[in-house]
Amino acid sequence: MRRVVGTLIGVLIVLLLLGLGSADRLARTVLFHPRKFTHDLSTATYSEVQFLNSKKQNIHGVYFPYQKINSHDMPVGTILYSHGNGENVSQLLGWGEQMRRDFRCNVLIFDYAGYGKSEGKPTAPGVLDDGLAAMNYLTEQEKIPVNQIIVYGFSLGGSVAVDLASKHGVKALIVESSFTSLAEMGRKMFPFLPAEYLLWEHLASIKKIDKVRCPVFISHGRADHVIPFSQGERLFEAANEPKTFFVPPVDFDYHSAPHSDEHREALRQFIDAANASGY
Repeated sequence: MRRVVGTLIGVLIVLLLLGLGSADRLARTVLFHPRKFTHDLSTATYSEVQFLNSKKQNIHGVYFPYQKINSHDMPVGTILYSHGNGENVSQLLGWGEQMRRDFRCNVLIFDYAGYGKSEGKPTAPGVLDDGLAAMNYLTEQEKIPVNQIIVYGFSLGGSVAVDLASKHGVKALIVESSFTSLAEMGRKMFPFLPAEYLLWEHLASIKKIDKVRCPVFISHGRADHVIPFSQGERLFEAANEPKTFFVPPVDFDYHSAPHSDEHREALRQFIDAANASGY
């Protein structure tokens, strides 16, 4: 009886999802948790920026230009950071400052459509489009060559970073605590639903990462109960050399935990090596 009831509930949910008129409803329901601003942005150490995605929606971000110590001091690259599904730029100001200081880079953090001050509503195809718009801002407005951009993504943002790195000759790719594909995450969360048939965009990093030709850094916590550690391992296995896999030395839910000193040092060494290698 329980199996029959479970099956009926699953069928009803599928019909409801399809009846709402959007095959991407599952992604919006499960994946996106947009938040508006919670912090003040009044400071002189970074600047608010806006640019348009392909839908002509205003996408908002914060740009941290590298602060030179002297006239000979130059940034080693520019980080384009794509955040997770429950964050926005206003919550990442300290992280932006830290990346700029620790890794000696310019940093751009942006919000997907519907997040923070960005217009529109988030969708799975839309976050990829927003990421491309952010890269175009760096190349067109800040005049930064693509081969000087380090694409860096956390969780949902990892799929954005992999997509950009698979299509553009960037300096390096950093992926933290991310999934192999949205379809696999859907099957994990709702095993009774045919997730792959309810999505317009699978965000399938596992099918894209082998097209990346720059150095790759992937990290994933063993105790991550949101995205399984095995998905991070599979992404690493599918990536080309040169590549680095970092497992945080802390045995707890690392999905949104702060970076340890070891983690930051591993990232710094990776970025310095990517810069020295000439990618």
